[in-house]
Amino acid sequence: MAQNRTFFDTKLNELEDKVVRLANLTMRQTATAIEVLEKRDLTLAQTVIDNDNELDDLELEINDEAILLIAKQQPVATDLRRLIVTMKSATDLERIADYATNIAKAVARIEHVPYVLDIKPLKQMAEQLIDMLELATRAYRKGEVSRVRELNEMDKVIDDLNLQVIKQYIGNLPNMTVGTNDVYEFSNIARYLERMGDHVTNFGEHLIFLEKGKHYDLNQ
Repeated sequence: MAQNRTFFDTKLNELEDKVVRLANLTMRQTATAIEVLEKRDLTLAQTVIDNDNELDDLELEINDEAILLIAKQQPVATDLRRLIVTMKSATDLERIADYATNIAKAVARIEHVPYVLDIKPLKQMAEQLIDMLELATRAYRKGEVSRVRELNEMDKVIDDLNLQVIKQYIGNLPNMTVGTNDVYEFSNIARYLERMGDHVTNFGEHLIFLEKGKHYDLNQ
């Protein structure tokens, strides 16, 4: 029995290490996508797009291994919650990385350089998002679950900026003779960042579930 417990703990710790690795890769993808936006570097954009497969594969690996552990070890209570949280967290992190890839693709479709719109609000959203990712990853790694409640206020900043950005971009349309497609792409980038923030909030909610054993909505 003790040997089985040691095996289970080892495998679970390895899975949680993979979630941290996925979180770090997601932060790197997000930061690189914003660099793509700032510089309109299409070579770097392709790098972000190509790297997405690595994150997809890692998320599948985490989920497959977690399901295998559940099937073979039949964990209960806290152990089962830990496995569920690894799977849900991996899925949210992979979705964030997908949106980072979408940002890189959107930048590649933007037609006019220099940009016809101000991207400073998008950079503000991105900086806030990366701060959220760092906080959530640290909380997961160190068990600082109490801190994830800060994600709610941080996400509200992104939501507010998203509304401001959309109003600003759409408000420019009547006065623009070029760049209508660019407005569409920049608005999409704002929407991607807002959704990324929602997924980080989900990540935090999973950690509260791990500690409390019940679901909690950070957006309440």
